[in-house]
Amino acid sequence: MKDASSSRDATPRRASKPGCLGLIVAGLTFIVLVYAILIYFISQGGTAEDEAREEHGIAQCWQRLASDTLDARERRTTEQRCQEMTEQFEVKYGHPPAVTQPPAS
Repeated sequence: MKDASSSRDATPRRASKPGCLGLIVAGLTFIVLVYAILIYFISQGGTAEDEAREEHGIAQCWQRLASDTLDARERRTTEQRCQEMTEQFEVKYGHPPAVTQPPAS
């Protein structure tokens, strides 16, 4: 005849602590929370100082394009870069920068 204590040992006990599933859920919740915070801060518009700094960078890009020291390939690449910066500025701030083309020479 079997001992009663041996049959109790054969059946697994439920732990009172959260198991693996609880840790997985907690980990996923933490990851989602971190991503939500990152997305929130990234999606916030820049300050007026950031806007002015970016606008100044775009103006410098267009001024460089107007210089005579660039060959055809550099001129084309710089123009594409300036246009891309201008488009990103418009998307980010909702209006075009003050300078959107090279200065007239």
